[in-house]
Amino acid sequence: MHNKQEKQLEIDQPLPDRFSFFSSKTRQATASSTWDGLFPNENIDHIFQEKLKSRPDPNQPIWWIDICDATEQDVNAISQALSIHPLTAEDIAIREPREKVDVHKNYYLISFQTLVVNKVNERPGIPVSAALYILVFQYGVVTFSPSGCGHVARARERIRKMHDPTILTSNWVCYAMIDDIIDSFGPFVREVERESEAIEDQVFISRIDDAQALVPQIDSLRKKITHIIRCLSGKVDVLNGFVKRCQSPDKNPVFPDRDLLLYLGDVQDHLITTLSTLGHIDEIIGRSQANYLAQMSATNLRLSLTINSGLSKVTLLATIFVPCHLVTGLWGMNVPVPGQHASGLGWFFGILGSFAAFMVICIAAATKYKLL
Repeated sequence: MHNKQEKQLEIDQPLPDRFSFFSSKTRQATASSTWDGLFPNENIDHIFQEKLKSRPDPNQPIWWIDICDATEQDVNAISQALSIHPLTAEDIAIREPREKVDVHKNYYLISFQTLVVNKVNERPGIPVSAALYILVFQYGVVTFSPSGCGHVARARERIRKMHDPTILTSNWVCYAMIDDIIDSFGPFVREVERESEAIEDQVFISRIDDAQALVPQIDSLRKKITHIIRCLSGKVDVLNGFVKRCQSPDKNPVFPDRDLLLYLGDVQDHLITTLSTLGHIDEIIGRSQANYLAQMSATNLRLSLTINSGLSKVTLLATIFVPCHLVTGLWGMNVPVPGQHASGLGWFFGILGSFAAFMVICIAAATKYKLL
């Protein structure tokens, strides 16, 4: 009964708006839960039948379609509508993680890894990465974005705030997405930097009992840094290759002009600065980890020496007391004991004094030779 009610609730719940369309004419985005509902009662053949020209028409409106968490059926629908190459469709459908730039006759594809916040994290403390794909045509852009990234919303808000709308092109939309992806790593880098500073302060004041919490914290932070660096390193090669292709004399007309290369150069500088910061933080954490492990080794060595010294002293004292136990053990058997028929306690105190004198002499000798 409960299962039927849960299924009915799932059916009654509205589907999320995974499809969105943005046009430079209205500068507004429309969203829908289905592909057919994205363009109600509107002929969109002029969008999907554009002719590739050597120089784009500045009066042609720019369109932008975004698909969030695209399924294989969504990719097939886009492929048929825009004549996308089968290899491109396959990369998007299987979520190809490799970052790259693919150039085709009427479009180019940029594949980037980004960080998302609402995905199920299998490794706590390490941000989750997901693939984002950007298809750039001469007058339009199609993006396949993962849920939880927010790049599309921020890029569209940036377009709405443009002081000069005439510079808006499909390549500028691509640049805005790339720039926002690189900027999205900023909060993670700042968080890593704060954690590294806190760990660096703890290393010199922590006790040996704190190792159980501090060592896993350092290990988790280094894994996080390594993951972020790995996500950013591939983008350097992608941007370098993209800029070189844009500067080529026989470049594809789809590629941006030289004016947009200034923006891409700024993104490259930001990316290199971020990687340099992460490398510096990783070096600090590595040094702090080495210092802490060395401090722990020295502490353990001192503790081991203290324990060995204590055990040596206990062993020496036990050696001094063994003859006394041997003597008392011998006369504890069924044999005549010297002075057992004598009256008084002379023999008792004499034997006791002999034991005491023996112990004092042995302890004095051990102290003289620094054995105690």
